[in-house]
Amino acid sequence: MHSRSHQASRHRGRNAKRRRPESTNRSPKANPPTPSGNGVGPNGIRVRMYRVGFGDFFLLSLQTATGQKHVLIDCGVHACDIHSINAAIAQMAEDTGHELALVIMTHRHADHISGFAKCKDVFSQFTVEQVWMSWFEDPSDKAAANFQKNLAMVAEQMKLALAARNRPEDDELDFMAENITGEPLGAAGGGSNDVALQVLHGGFKNKAPVAYYKAGDTPKLPQDLVDAGLMAQILGPPHDLAVVAQMNGKNEQYLAANNPSVSKPVTPFDEVFRITAQRYSTAAFREYSRHEVEQSVIDSQADMLAAKARQADKTLNNQSLVVLFTFNGKHLLFAGDAQWGNWENFLYGGKVGTSGHTALTQQSKSILASLDFYKVGHHGSTNATPKDALNAMREGCVAMCSTEPGCYGKPSSGTEVPRIPLLEAIEKKTDNQLACSDQVEAGDKSANTDRPALAKTFSTSGELYIDYQL
Repeated sequence: MHSRSHQASRHRGRNAKRRRPESTNRSPKANPPTPSGNGVGPNGIRVRMYRVGFGDFFLLSLQTATGQKHVLIDCGVHACDIHSINAAIAQMAEDTGHELALVIMTHRHADHISGFAKCKDVFSQFTVEQVWMSWFEDPSDKAAANFQKNLAMVAEQMKLALAARNRPEDDELDFMAENITGEPLGAAGGGSNDVALQVLHGGFKNKAPVAYYKAGDTPKLPQDLVDAGLMAQILGPPHDLAVVAQMNGKNEQYLAANNPSVSKPVTPFDEVFRITAQRYSTAAFREYSRHEVEQSVIDSQADMLAAKARQADKTLNNQSLVVLFTFNGKHLLFAGDAQWGNWENFLYGGKVGTSGHTALTQQSKSILASLDFYKVGHHGSTNATPKDALNAMREGCVAMCSTEPGCYGKPSSGTEVPRIPLLEAIEKKTDNQLACSDQVEAGDKSANTDRPALAKTFSTSGELYIDYQL
């Protein structure tokens, strides 16, 4: 087993290894966006996306009768940390005057909440009116509490099993397991996600009330935002553990979320049907040696540890709080990292293919057809923006994707995040009004010039963040 110090150095090595090399084919940016300021757009809205690496950090600013009010939606980074989150939080603190009307935690992955732990001293100076979380975080809900406890237990077991296996190719799985618990905190152990949750539950300057929501709930907004005309609908997650456990439309599930066994090999046949190699005649190994046959069987085994890591990761993504904001006639959808079960409930009103759930509901079609802004789900992962959802979105809506290429998956296997065909589809849907966070300089990374220049729809100072002013 690896010591914690060895694991920490291995983690730093992974981050360094996964940094995307600078492009050698740089081209000048055409029509650079105008510098960003602290103003909002003509409709009184601004969406600011910070570049922090592989993580979400969005600030929604609204003009009200009492001045600008701000809604913070997630604040975290994990894989491909580019060391800009401290500067981003400092800038956000200055821009908001250490006052937030609402803080939304979509789900408890480190890449969405680690900033609260990393900069807990800064957040202790913030006055916050309300905090929203999904129903999975409600301590009074025993089913949700047990679900989260099992998920955390599985993640810890996976981390131990991965450390014992010690394969370089497991780096991505290691990221997934650690994303659930957060990074280790010194010799005392524990994960940084626990610290982030403590901040959200009581680490601000004041004791902010926390509300827990599920799909269909009517959320309570701070009064200044209500008076200004802001409305909100909760579209996810559904209040059904079975639906949340659905990973994708193909229903590919290997293991139950509460099964602690993470590395036991598949045994498709009962013990009574199994015999040892010695009982085979020598003729059985004329074409292939005994060793070759055994190795072939081993190689054909599903990697249960990998399957477990991916399922646990996606299960937590599926807990995402999905919020639709409406302000001055504009509609903005923040989908967190919602995956199939969450989307399925919103799009079809239940399990697709069953009676009454064979097509998009009138509500989902109406919402998607009227969108002005879409926060791209799960950093551009294919399984977080269903085709039916994208097809139903309004032509010419604007999208923002907080992402960092090279952290997860490979283009050769069609698993890269962000998924190139998905970004191309979003570019087409938005009339090329898609902004990716890596299009500006931040931390130890320059702007990714492999992407098209930012559309004039967006504005930026050239570093740290990109603004969309409606």
